[in-house]
Amino acid sequence: MNFHAISDRLSTGGHFTENGLKTVAGHGVTVVIDLRPAPPEGQEQRLAEQGIKWINIPVEWQQPTLADFAEFAAAMRASTGEKVFVQCQANYRASTMTYLYRVKVEGVAEPVARKDLEAAWQPNETWAAFITTVLEEGS
Repeated sequence: MNFHAISDRLSTGGHFTENGLKTVAGHGVTVVIDLRPAPPEGQEQRLAEQGIKWINIPVEWQQPTLADFAEFAAAMRASTGEKVFVQCQANYRASTMTYLYRVKVEGVAEPVARKDLEAAWQPNETWAAFITTVLEEGS
């Protein structure tokens, strides 16, 4: 759902629809970072059957934290060289965390990264405030 390819190595999206898991596997994804607090039961096993590593970082929709971003950034750094699919329920958390990682860690120009963020959604008040907090941290 709401799939968005950022590069040949990185994509974001929401929950898997009918053939979504096979589609992601077919694109060569080797790591799924799932930001849902309550992913579907058996998610890790279904991904493992496709040869995909699953990392779950439970990010609460109404309360994303700097610790959540730090954990996400660590998972992304640990997945360097892998094909990564960042997932949540509707690609809102996923696209926002990926945007922040690209800007803060990878040094991608903010307007370039924002285009990929806005391909998924326009962040609401909670997430816009979170973006500001993360971008200002350490500045």
